[in-house]
Amino acid sequence: MSSLPATPRTPSEFAQWRGAADLGGRLFGQIALRVHEWHRAISDLPFDALARAPGLREGSAPVRTLHDGITDGVYTAVQLTGTTVIDAAAMMLRAIERSALAETRPQRDLGTHGTQLVGALGGLVGDDMAARRNPLAPRLGFYAVPDGAGNRSSQRLELRRDALAAACPDARPRLAIFVHGLCCTEHAWSLYRDEQPADAADYGTRIAALGYSPLYLRYNSGLHISQNGRLFARALDRLFAEWPVPVEDVVLIGHSMGGLVARAAAHSGAQRRAPWTDKVSHVFCIGSPHLGAPLEQAVNLGVAHMRRYALSRPLAQLLGSRSAGIKDLRQGATHDSDWRGRDPDALGPTPRAAIARIAGARYHLLGSTLGNAANDRLARTLGDGLVDLPSATARELADADSATLTRVHHIRLLNHPLVWHWLDTRLRGH
Repeated sequence: MSSLPATPRTPSEFAQWRGAADLGGRLFGQIALRVHEWHRAISDLPFDALARAPGLREGSAPVRTLHDGITDGVYTAVQLTGTTVIDAAAMMLRAIERSALAETRPQRDLGTHGTQLVGALGGLVGDDMAARRNPLAPRLGFYAVPDGAGNRSSQRLELRRDALAAACPDARPRLAIFVHGLCCTEHAWSLYRDEQPADAADYGTRIAALGYSPLYLRYNSGLHISQNGRLFARALDRLFAEWPVPVEDVVLIGHSMGGLVARAAAHSGAQRRAPWTDKVSHVFCIGSPHLGAPLEQAVNLGVAHMRRYALSRPLAQLLGSRSAGIKDLRQGATHDSDWRGRDPDALGPTPRAAIARIAGARYHLLGSTLGNAANDRLARTLGDGLVDLPSATARELADADSATLTRVHHIRLLNHPLVWHWLDTRLRGH
């Protein structure tokens, strides 16, 4: 994949509406198709029973043919009508988008909630959005430090020295880059900041007090983790070259999937011997499923079983359309060879390729459990609610520093005083 452009292209308001129409059309088509399949599966039950009953087979056959013909015609008409209307609206919006009228219509800011919604959709179907070139598909980029209210700019940073100097007037030689998890955006790092006085500041604000310039990565979490890692590494190439002051230190901090993306980016940069890799001192992975996520493993197994039965097959098809990024979490896939040429829905464990590490960087892994002990059954199975403790601490990753917390759930790891203490201690070298 190519690197980020120097000047990000922001979609017009009409492009945003077209993207929403495309998403709506895809959703409508999926729902209509699955409802049709459910209807057919349910209606087949009595007709199949009648077909096996002596003396009723002949009489039920024409009724079944008539029923199936009518229902198939109705559902097909509904699906075609709905998708045709939505596709026509999208075509109209595209025509307006290309006209002079679009230039006079200012870009509409999606706002924090709108951005978070798009981020969630990206996690679920972001690979499909990217393949269809949906204007709403999340695009990888860096965002500046939060303001006093905990909000962040809705515009990506332009990776040009003059633009970065204007957006980050207090640019420092030490960079701390935060990488969010699945279905999130950079706004996730502001969660829980007002829950109690000890959490009045998020990690970015606190790390700035240590002399770092905090930046926040936004990416399409529906893409393969290795693809996002490669894009992230390429973006770091340009950020490193264009940062207003010479970069002396780089710290990567990832939550959940973000930790895997950070490791994949480190691998990509190390393979190419990118200049910024010489400056990476720490890679932090907070609640990251290095060995796989139990929830995705359960969904994978459940979908395989549901496909065996007609009544549950439509739901299996719907769940089976979840994004490549989600499916990567089943085994913690961080390398192209972990998924390329393989069936993403195959049952059973699949081998993971070892990925390169940045030689001079220290890797730190933190996991948590909802229970009271790090070695009980709850920690080994449910863990923090989404990632089990053995996967988060990944003893298999050699020479990585690991730590555990108890009674802390997965999302709370985004802003917790004990997590900050862990980060602070290691950044200070204690």
